[in-house]
Amino acid sequence: MQVDDVAALQQHPAWRLLRADDAPLVVSFLSRVFGPGGSHGLPAGELADRLGDLLAELDGTTRAQVDARGYLDGWAGPDGGWLRAWYPPGADEPLMDATPAAELAIAWVAGLAPRPVVDTAARLDGVVDLLRALVTDPPAEPALQRDRYLHLARTARGLLADLRAVEAAFRARDGELRDRIAGGDQALARDVAAGRRGVADSDQGRSFHACYDRLLSPDLQEELADLLVRVHELPALRTCHDPGLPRLRHDLVTGVEHTRLVLRGLSDALRAGLDDRVVREDARVLDLVGSIRARATRLAAGLGDLAGFFVEIDELAPTVVLPMERHLYAPPRRASVDSARPEPGDEDFTAGALFEQVQIDPVPLTAHVRRALLQRPRVELVTVLEQHPLEHGLAELMAYLSLRDDAFDVLFPETTDERDEQPDDDPDHDRDDDRDDDTVSWTDPDGRTRSATLPRVVYARRDTAARAGTTHPAGRRSRPAGRADTAEDPR
Repeated sequence: MQVDDVAALQQHPAWRLLRADDAPLVVSFLSRVFGPGGSHGLPAGELADRLGDLLAELDGTTRAQVDARGYLDGWAGPDGGWLRAWYPPGADEPLMDATPAAELAIAWVAGLAPRPVVDTAARLDGVVDLLRALVTDPPAEPALQRDRYLHLARTARGLLADLRAVEAAFRARDGELRDRIAGGDQALARDVAAGRRGVADSDQGRSFHACYDRLLSPDLQEELADLLVRVHELPALRTCHDPGLPRLRHDLVTGVEHTRLVLRGLSDALRAGLDDRVVREDARVLDLVGSIRARATRLAAGLGDLAGFFVEIDELAPTVVLPMERHLYAPPRRASVDSARPEPGDEDFTAGALFEQVQIDPVPLTAHVRRALLQRPRVELVTVLEQHPLEHGLAELMAYLSLRDDAFDVLFPETTDERDEQPDDDPDHDRDDDRDDDTVSWTDPDGRTRSATLPRVVYARRDTAARAGTTHPAGRRSRPAGRADTAEDPR
């Protein structure tokens, strides 16, 4: 492009739009309304309402105080050229739509947004596919051939621009790694120094290396040279010859080689900086070791003071955790459930045993104990059973042991061994009472006599201090501070 050609383009509506004071407003509004997925040919009144809503959101910005319709008329006027207005047949209100110049400016601004990854390998494959299609299966119409050729030229120029964008992305990645390492990411520093991570290991780096390997392939080099020669031999393309496309192969090789040299230089500089840092840290460690050794020598010779030299440690030995001693995960077993209804059986059996179950009611048993405690503060279980013999055998006996009531506690008096530990002058010590167990007897429904031996059980009123000992789990633990001299023998 010549200087005069570029100067003449300054009067292009797209150029004027980018230089306008309200360019952000115009580009944002037109891309929102007429962009991809937008409308075409809206009535001027509706378009003014949409612009008024946008102006209300942007209230307080510095621009001329005119209404929304005045903005639209200015954009469609001779000084703008960004909107086209026309009257459809039989309509009193004009329709408005974006002009091609406005769409060019919107597309250029949208292309300025940074892309997270520039896939140069995919762009190279696209250029090769366009060349193959244009050579092996050219359209019959010359106009279509020229259109595909121009599309190929734009794609090739875009690939060269992508290589420059890749270089900028590599420099940004290098700065990010340096900032993270300077911020204290020691793991990243070790990986970069060892060559495991770096600028080339990002998604951008992997895509560029794939493009580089593909472009330097001898087969692709020969194919590109042959395709470029055959494309420019097409008669329909003589009038739209692009001067940069014949030397595309040379430009691509030069671009990828330059980008590779930049990438290698960034990686080497980053690793060299980390190596210098490691050397400095090693020197600092050696200085510390030397100072510690010198101080230890002075202390051993008795030339130093031990004040402030003590160090506290948590434990004298390390805690060893062996991972292989941990239990392996055992998945829970799934129970198989058969939801089928049971079939009625034909066997004849006696079901009386199912209805002969005995359930003990603790209420009358509690009443027996309470009645016995009305006459004395303590009463033994055997005493209660003498007045109210067991009628349901062992089940009723277990119910007596598990009674819970607010009026009394269930106690186990101390054993013989515990009484032997008491001094002989203890007033509560009774050598004659050396029985620890009681025997309870009853007659079962078959007429046989049954007996059970169990530790002595005592029921004590809550208002009376209990003798030292343990209580049944159903009762309350009672350990008085001192023994009462007037404690009554439960027997």
